[in-house]
Amino acid sequence: MSIIRNAKEFFGLGPIDDVAADEYYADEPRSYADERSFTPERHYDYAPPRREPHIVPVVLTSYTQAARVGEPFREGDAVVFDITNMDRKEATRIVDFAAGICFALEGEMLKVAPRVFAVVPKGGRFGRAELERAARVR
Repeated sequence: MSIIRNAKEFFGLGPIDDVAADEYYADEPRSYADERSFTPERHYDYAPPRREPHIVPVVLTSYTQAARVGEPFREGDAVVFDITNMDRKEATRIVDFAAGICFALEGEMLKVAPRVFAVVPKGGRFGRAELERAARVR
């Protein structure tokens, strides 16, 4: 056997001996009992610490700042975002983005004032007055 052929076989680039491969797998006993007894609760005990949700006021000037709405919302905070300083096309994209994250994370989207919206996470207990006050803080 040549050195090149040995190297190819070592890295799995050479011909495969089908009989040897079949024999190898035939020797292993098949048991699926472990797979059926899998329960995620038993294997994933970590839960992030709970904290009190806040209202995060954000003023946006371009669509590239969409993460300023998405990240706090994903963490469980309500976000009041002002799009008055944006052109109509980018403002529409931001509203679509916010509606999408609300749908995905089962939140709620509210219009607080003209061109000012709020996204509230599922279970968020914020009154309309609180959201309007946060909109004026900007």
